[in-house]
Amino acid sequence: MIQVLKAGLSSIQDKGRVGFRAIGVPLSGVMDAHSASLANQLVGNTTRTAVIEFTAMGPTLVFEQDTIIAITGASFGVLVNDEVRSMNAKLNIKAGDILKITTPKKGWRGYIAVQGGFDSQVVLGSKSMYQGITEKGRIDKGDILKIESTSEIIKLENDSLRPLNFESKIIEIFKGPEYEILDKKTKENLEKSIFKIHQNSNRMATQIDGLGEVKFDDILTVPVQPGTVQLTPSGKLLILMKDAQTTGGYLRILQLTNKSLNILAQKRPQEVVTFKIIGA
Repeated sequence: MIQVLKAGLSSIQDKGRVGFRAIGVPLSGVMDAHSASLANQLVGNTTRTAVIEFTAMGPTLVFEQDTIIAITGASFGVLVNDEVRSMNAKLNIKAGDILKITTPKKGWRGYIAVQGGFDSQVVLGSKSMYQGITEKGRIDKGDILKIESTSEIIKLENDSLRPLNFESKIIEIFKGPEYEILDKKTKENLEKSIFKIHQNSNRMATQIDGLGEVKFDDILTVPVQPGTVQLTPSGKLLILMKDAQTTGGYLRILQLTNKSLNILAQKRPQEVVTFKIIGA
């Protein structure tokens, strides 16, 4: 078991609730799927195994049993019993060890995988925490996290994952269903402008200001998904993330690639990005 001494901004996440969006259930799951998969790879788990996701500040945990862990994602400081340890590597943990994750130098989100995964509540086929679906929306100080028992280390078919290069400011995108509704000037601004991440961004959406007021006809409520870029009449861009709603009434002008969704998940408020349309 693991006792939570400090929670930071942490939750249990896996690959999410696939197949329930038609009844209004968000996908949820890890924001940076690449980094989470790498953490699981390092300890011999499958990529769907639940991990701890933490944002901006990491947790402090005391382990009550021997285990193997890995920490990936943003450039957080990692201390075990106050000794500096490496990220993106397998770490042997002994009962009584205290793990402390400090603030990141670069990036925004990190992941902790334990061998065997976390023995936590499963709802609609997923352990991903989401307030209103699971009993709680995030990990709290004082929580006890159980570790699944495992008798063997799994050899993954794809064991060649490497740490994500999330320093790129370029976000690759496809044209969305309503892209062609936009006028020429707006299209040009989308490709030429430098956009700043808004401080109100979260697991539901990354907010970006910068296009200015845009006029277009209302559209019916339509399906959306993580990575969909919506354009509001005020010119704000809403890039839907893993906890986003399943339908929306704004123009779906762009769609992020999976790789770009991972990169965007590592962008802090006030960082800047540019869009590059591919597959045109």
